[in-house]
Parts: sequence; structure tokens; C-alpha cells
Amino acid sequence: TARRSPAAEARYLHPAALPHWRALLGCRWQEHHAKVAELGRDGRDAVSAAAEADGPDARHAALRRASALWHQAVAEWRALGEVEAALSRLAAGRFGWCQQCGAAITFSRLAEVPQARYCPGCDQ
Repeated sequence: TARRSPAAEARYLHPAALPHWRALLGCRWQEHHAKVAELGRDGRDAVSAAAEADGPDARHAALRRASALWHQAVAEWRALGEVEAALSRLAAGRFGWCQQCGAAITFSRLAEVPQARYCPGCDQ
């Protein structure tokens, strides 16, 4: 199979395709934002449950749950930041290009991870 040229691989970067990527990233942003809010509420509820728990075992279990929820919230905040960075790259005209080598990030990679910063070769 002949390898496509970088121009052919990057046709999704055509200005007409940018609204699609902006909408997709916007949906991802909404999903991560909602998850952060949900985890924050659940974490606060778990801390309240720990404060009201009867006995050290119940308190310890509630605090473990709160800790796990806060760790998940931090991961979601990071993912939200990655999506925001991709939206910034889109606005600046750098979306879809590897930040390390400058090559076009393949369509299949962006379709799977639209906030990707690196091509598959540089991501390893």
C-alpha cells in the first residue's frame, strides 16, 4: 500500500473541517466538565459522611472513598486542561500538528484522541 503524503493525511485540517473539530472538542470539554462537577459533589458528600460516621472504621471507609473521588476529579481536571489546550491550538492554527516533530497527526489518531498533542511516533 502506498503511503499517503502529509498533505493528504492532513486534509482534515482544511478550514472547512475546523468547525467539526471545534464541536467535537466542545463536546469533550462538556463531558469532562460535568464529570469534574459530579466528582466534586460526590467527594464533598463522602467527606460529610466521614464527619457523621459512627466509629473509626466507617469514618476511615468514607475518607478512603473521598480520597478516591478527589483523585478521579484531578484526572478529569487534567483531561479538561488537555481539551482546552487543543481548543487553543485550534484557534491558533496549530491543531493536528505534532508539537515535537511538526508532522501532521493522522486522522485516525485525532478521531480517537482529538486533544492529541503528538503523532503516534513521538507519543511513545
